[in-house]
Amino acid sequence: MIPNTIAKKCSLVRGMGAAHRLACTPHQSAAQAMATYPSSKSASSSQEGFLIARVKDFAANAAAETYSAAMLQASAPFGAATARSAPSLAPRSGLAMGRCSVRASTSPRSVLGATRGMKIATARPVNDGKQVDIEFADESAYRFHTAWIKDSHPSLIGSDFYRKSAQTLFESDQYTVDTAAPSSDGSKLQVHFKNGIPSNAVTEEYVSTWLHAFAPYVGQPLNDSKAARSSNAGLPGTGSLLEDLYRNRKPWDSTLDMPRFDGQQMLKDEDMQIEFLERMMDPGVALVENIGKPDSFDHVDCGKPLEDFVAQVVGRLNQHPVRATRFGVIHTQARGEQAGADYDHKNPLSMHTDHSVYHGTPGYLQFMYQARGSVRSKVVDGLMVAEYLRKNHPEDYELLTKVNLTHSSRNNIYAKSGVYRRDARDANDAEGFTFELVHTHPVLTLDKDGLLEKVVQSETKRGVSALPFDVYDRYMQAYKRWTALLEEPRFKRSFDWPEHSMIVMNNWRILHSRAEVDPGVQRTMVFAYVMKTIYENRHRLLKQRQAERKNPDINDKWLCRLPNQILSSLVWLLSAFLPSAFARLLDAQALQSLRGAGRAQNRTKVVRKRRRFAPKSPAERLLWTLGCELWSAGRDMALAGGSVAKGDRGLGG
Repeated sequence: MIPNTIAKKCSLVRGMGAAHRLACTPHQSAAQAMATYPSSKSASSSQEGFLIARVKDFAANAAAETYSAAMLQASAPFGAATARSAPSLAPRSGLAMGRCSVRASTSPRSVLGATRGMKIATARPVNDGKQVDIEFADESAYRFHTAWIKDSHPSLIGSDFYRKSAQTLFESDQYTVDTAAPSSDGSKLQVHFKNGIPSNAVTEEYVSTWLHAFAPYVGQPLNDSKAARSSNAGLPGTGSLLEDLYRNRKPWDSTLDMPRFDGQQMLKDEDMQIEFLERMMDPGVALVENIGKPDSFDHVDCGKPLEDFVAQVVGRLNQHPVRATRFGVIHTQARGEQAGADYDHKNPLSMHTDHSVYHGTPGYLQFMYQARGSVRSKVVDGLMVAEYLRKNHPEDYELLTKVNLTHSSRNNIYAKSGVYRRDARDANDAEGFTFELVHTHPVLTLDKDGLLEKVVQSETKRGVSALPFDVYDRYMQAYKRWTALLEEPRFKRSFDWPEHSMIVMNNWRILHSRAEVDPGVQRTMVFAYVMKTIYENRHRLLKQRQAERKNPDINDKWLCRLPNQILSSLVWLLSAFLPSAFARLLDAQALQSLRGAGRAQNRTKVVRKRRRFAPKSPAERLLWTLGCELWSAGRDMALAGGSVAKGDRGLGG
């Protein structure tokens, strides 16, 4: 998705959405394409193969160039804008598109068309070398402190990613810049530092995209009337690479198309792991199949498939205050009665979130692995029900967001050794280790911007709350309405839960209830949690790796120490999905799904119809125009591919 920072400034992102839909269409009709035009036809001649490869290369480059230009111009209002000239209505360089022709750029090809706007045009030291002025190809220009440039270079950190020495803190501001020279293609900047001692002079190289990402935050704008992006106080906080997904979550009801993943495939594919982690933010629930079979149903053995899987995909599980393992195990009713009513499969349990009694609700992601037996269950989107309450019963919503409720419990199901009391082998150990938990909080927690951050709901663990006399009746009415809404079928998403699969939920958003177990089914379910910081930082690491795979100029030392706000925009641009999606579009098989002339004419009509819309701002107009051009370019590329396969060489380039 397009980051919120761009979407807020350029509200008309539907042009890029059209390009996205075009890129995704062939996946839906690939099977039909293969039946109507087998891929072997395009491989019958080495000459044809060469020409098709050439078309695909042109097309991938064209998509990258157009997408890069659109994103750079869309970024203009919040940091890359120029006061010297208005944005053009066409890409500045690298691409020419006609109705049935594509001319490829003559420049070297790289990720996002080499992100031309982020390359360095000029650089020079100023103020006796204490600052450096850098102008980028998008005509934005900033003044950087020499001390910041020197202090931020990866050469100062070791293989452990820590700074090699604390002494550099007192040395960086002693350096001045003698020369600052961009590379011939503008992708790098060589800076020569000196501090009066010839032997201490050093030349360091910087990546242009990295400097461009930092510029609005640490630089002084030279050709823009706007202030620097960050205030004198600096960044507002830690932030997250998932911030844009969080702010653009979409509520869902009983009709949700629940995401599904293959667990064994996910272990091998970091891109799939990223997709899974992002789905945990929105829609907040997914079914992961093929987790594996436990060696036995002993407590430690049956939880091992879950623990091993989560350790590789997300990180270490949250540790229980008493339990020896990082996961819990629930067996069928006969053993459940010994553990406690809350763990009895047949005990009715209303929709709830877990960890309601823990201060701060540490369990952010919840994993529930079906080690034995297939069942059915239900989930509800707390965001959806809260939004319904806000729109239809605003007074109830306000009470649930402002008045604190208490959840509390006393637990005595574990032995002092950390095993379940039923499994204790020593009589003294079997007495149990009693502990208490209490948590006072609103049922609905809002963030500083008024967005729903967390749902904490568990009627069975609701304690004795100190509700003020004047609000008691109104609050309890609101709470009853909320609890009843959670049970309404229109909000419940029912699903089959197969053996050896795992349902994963965002425990701050998704509520669940007791699974339905058919008579005679032996069931063992394993549950565990991961904290929010573990989840967010695993996603951060995977996004860095994804960016590194797609851009040879950026490695882990350039990305690992960046604030999330800067890293977010940088890795998004380096890992943007659209060029690779177009590469998939132009696969020899997928091409066939767009070769029908009728289909192409229909798409052309859609594009022309959309062009009648009149965007308000230059940035919106550019984004809209380029989105439509990219759409029609994809159609032209597909048609050109069909012509080449049949021997027509009328391709510009």
